[in-house]
Parts: sequence; C-alpha cells; structure tokens
Amino acid sequence: MITIFIHAIKTLHISLEKSNIYKLLTVGLISLFTCSAAFYFYESPINPDLSFGDSLWWGFVTCTTVGYGDYYPVTLGGRIIGIILMLVGISAFGFITAAVASVFIENKLKEGLGLMDIKFKNHIAIIGWNNKSQIILQELIQDNPDEKVVVIDEIEKLVLEHKNTFFVHGDATKDETLTKANIENAHTVIVVADEKLSSMADAKSVLICLAVDKLNTNIHLIAEVLNEENVTHFQRANVNDIIISNQMSSRVMVRSALYKNVSRALKELLTSAYGNEIYECKVKNEDIGIPFKNLVSKYIEKYNAVILGIANKDVLLNPDKDHIINKDDTIIYISKEKL
Repeated sequence: MITIFIHAIKTLHISLEKSNIYKLLTVGLISLFTCSAAFYFYESPINPDLSFGDSLWWGFVTCTTVGYGDYYPVTLGGRIIGIILMLVGISAFGFITAAVASVFIENKLKEGLGLMDIKFKNHIAIIGWNNKSQIILQELIQDNPDEKVVVIDEIEKLVLEHKNTFFVHGDATKDETLTKANIENAHTVIVVADEKLSSMADAKSVLICLAVDKLNTNIHLIAEVLNEENVTHFQRANVNDIIISNQMSSRVMVRSALYKNVSRALKELLTSAYGNEIYECKVKNEDIGIPFKNLVSKYIEKYNAVILGIANKDVLLNPDKDHIINKDDTIIYISKEKL
C-alpha cells in the first residue's frame, strides 16, 4: 500500500513538473506575500489592530475566493490589492486543479488501455481473455474479493469493474509484457488457451509458460491444454497444473450420463456463487500424528466440513482410515466457507 502511494506521489510530481505548475505555485506564493504586505501597508493605518499575520490570513482566504469576511479592505488601495489577489487566486488554483485532475484522468485511461505498470506483489495473473477467463475472474473475486488479479492480453481495451482487477496490454510471450505485469512477484499464473489459434493454441501457451518460468521459477503455473498430445511440452515448461479442458468436460458428461446427480454436485463444488465449495488448508499442529478417521470426525463435528483427502507429494482421496497425518500434509475439504 505504501509503495503504491509513493508511486502515485511520484507520478503526480512528474506530471506537475511537466505542466509548469511548480512555477505557477511560486508566482502565486510571491503574489500572496506581496499583496498581503501591500494590504497591511494600506489598511493598518485605518485598523491599528491589524497585524501582518492577519494580512497573510486575509490574503490566503481571498486568493482561494473563500472570503470569510473577518478582514476586508476599506481603502481604495486595499480594494485594488484584493481584486488583483482574487484574479491571481482564481487563475492559479484553476490551473492546479486542472493539472491534478488530468493526472487521474490520464491514469484511468492508461489503466483501461493496459498501459499501467503493476507495482504491487503477491497477485494472480490471468493470461488470455475470453469467456473462460471471465468466469475464472468472477470465481476468483467471489472466493476472495481482496485478491489482486491482473489480466494480460493483446486486446486493445479492457475495462474491469472490480477494484482489485487490473489490465496489462501486450504479448505475454515477451518478457517486457510480463515484467509490466510484475510476474516476478506474482504467486500464481493461469494461462488460458487462445482457441482462435486452433491447432497452434497450445504452442503459444507453451511459449508463454516458458517465458513465465524464466522470470519466476517459484510461481504456481496453471495452463489449459487443448490437445492431450502436447502435455509433455507443458511439463518441460515446469507447469504445475495442466488442465486438459476437452478431457475434463467429456468426463463430467460421462459422470452425468452414468450418475445423474454427480454433475450437479460437481457444479456446486466448482463455483463460489452458491452452496459448498472445495478448499484446502495446511494441517494444524494438533492434528499431526492422528489417524485420518479421527481427523474426519473432528472436522465434521467442529467445522461442519467433510474431508475429501490429503495432499502431500501426491493427492490421496479418501485414504485408508488409519492413515497417519503428517506435518507437511494439506487437507482437502468441502465446506460452505473457507476455514
């Protein structure tokens, strides 16, 4: 947060410097002190209680056109000074307000065009924008509204309404685009296949994965694969989770054909919009060393959550009831909310 604030201040400073606002401020301050001194010179003989500090206060409220009325000129010279100061104030503050507003407008335009550099860390990046990407983005926001998500695509303009969603325009196979999205400091990247490229979609996705892995070897990399024959290429690119989309949808349809309620259960578990969802969490210290059956009983009674399995090097769904829980295990469970 502090880094973003400092970056905003620097951006504002550069913009004000380019607009010569600092020179205008200097002229305004000189005019303020000069006119306040002239006001004191003309008005103090008429008003002995008037101090130079009071004159400065009058000068400030006059140039900002606030005009409290606690001090006002009664001499001709004082009134002429007041008119000059009001004109200077209106001009100076008008230019300053316009310059500051232009900075925010420019940043908003850049954001929509994907020209802003991402400065924050520990975010998720979605590479590729299509209907699947929109669903992924909605689910991520639904699950954690505070999660910052960056969308990277070559689309000319993309307006994202949620406050923690950002757009970066560019070719994700190139380092400069990924650097602009601060991939070096992201924790997860999701590569969505570009179905418009048909048979070449997987080839582009592999290039993207290689580019991401080059910049951040510790990132959790997820990639959609259209052709199962290309899985080995994604494995060479160090992709952590390879999702074969056609295979997944086909198997869901088969489950639905054989067991008519299974697809409904899967839909509920795979969306954050309603019902129960699948989550995971690290095993608690107090649960290390206990059998799986005891862990299941504890979670159903204490959290109203159903444990599906344990993940370590491999995922064990419904392991043996006497399986002992280790300190490095991750618990996969179903619950109405994240524990």
